[in-house]
Amino acid sequence: MPGPPLNEPGVFTVKEVHTEFEKLLGDRRHMGLRNLIGDAFLEPRNPFQNKRRKAKRWVGAAFGVSFLGLLIISYFHLR
Repeated sequence: MPGPPLNEPGVFTVKEVHTEFEKLLGDRRHMGLRNLIGDAFLEPRNPFQNKRRKAKRWVGAAFGVSFLGLLIISYFHLR
């Protein structure tokens, strides 16, 4: 009876499989809900610079308009 094929790995323990699985998941930092939300609200990521991303202009404008509306509502409510 011939041995196992050369390109097929041998038998792994549960701990070895778990370690490899965690390593593969750790390499997927570019995916996920947090990055999806970040890409929607922040400037595009520059892979050559490791610095914080700034908010997109429309996010700043929406925050400013919302804050201004809150100030107006609170002024007339307290008046």
